[in-house]
Amino acid sequence: MLDDLKKMEDVDEKGMLKLLERFPDQIEEIVSEFECDLLPFQPDNIVVTGMGGSAIVGDTLKSFLANRIQVPIAVNRDYTLPSFVDENTLLFVVSYSGDTEETLSAVREGLEKNANIVAISSDGELEKMSEKEKIVFLKAPKDYPPRAAFAFLFVPVLQLLSELLIYDADVDIIDAVSELKKLRDDIKVEIPLKDNDAKKLAKRIENKIPIIYGHSIYNAVANRWQTQFNENAEVLSWYGAFPEMNHNEIVGWHGDENTSNFIPILLRDKKEPKKINKRIELTKELVFQEEVDDIIEVWTDADTQLARILSLVYLGDYLSIYLALLREKDPSPVKIIDELKDRL
Repeated sequence: MLDDLKKMEDVDEKGMLKLLERFPDQIEEIVSEFECDLLPFQPDNIVVTGMGGSAIVGDTLKSFLANRIQVPIAVNRDYTLPSFVDENTLLFVVSYSGDTEETLSAVREGLEKNANIVAISSDGELEKMSEKEKIVFLKAPKDYPPRAAFAFLFVPVLQLLSELLIYDADVDIIDAVSELKKLRDDIKVEIPLKDNDAKKLAKRIENKIPIIYGHSIYNAVANRWQTQFNENAEVLSWYGAFPEMNHNEIVGWHGDENTSNFIPILLRDKKEPKKINKRIELTKELVFQEEVDDIIEVWTDADTQLARILSLVYLGDYLSIYLALLREKDPSPVKIIDELKDRL
């Protein structure tokens, strides 16, 4: 299946793979065209509010910047905002569709609290509200599946923080784009299974339930992998984190009779801390090697943290789509989500 380009194209009716291939190019275009008229100020805190793929923008931002800037970052997935949000908060309101009801509720509360709001959307009620309330608005292009619009939601946030002199994004983004282009050349759809690491991983995961584990800056990436497996491939999946999983999940792995149905995926970094490295290696030895048929380890060694994060995001996106195609599932529709929204 994964070497039959015509059959894959037939299953992938809306061209998710073609959209994904442009991910590095999208980042370059966003950086070159970025404009924002937010008045300079130094926030006491940063809050990213959104749901689903939009909220993962906040998770990724928090993972990446937690040890790089002095301003605390919170991610909000709810109708309401944290009580500390006030006029000294930089509030990013992210909804690709612009019609996510939880996010619209949160932005109304942000207005009441006089937060400094930046809205990011392709359309919908959020754009109309931004125009009416004079909210700073960053427009994403229309007609993408929201989970395929990650670059349009994440990179503008980095650029705006750079404009506010909170974080200097330029060097990191240049390096990240270079790494993403190299990775694309290795895993794009034209590269056959025998030479394509993403396709090989899809074959190993087929007929298993993937459980993804990150650590430190890769916790958000593990979350992204899980949700991409859920939405693109229509498979159940979960994610966890080291060292936290050593204090709870490890017992479940060691004592559950159904562990052969699962496959652990460990997101690794050749520069990972020694303590984390030791925990992962011991967990493999004491638990996974006894309980499962296969363990997947995915390593990254790009020069900068942003490049390592985005490279793993990119690999996971390709992997989830290849898994969908193995299952002969069109990776674009999410009918059950649409039905639930319609009935709310």
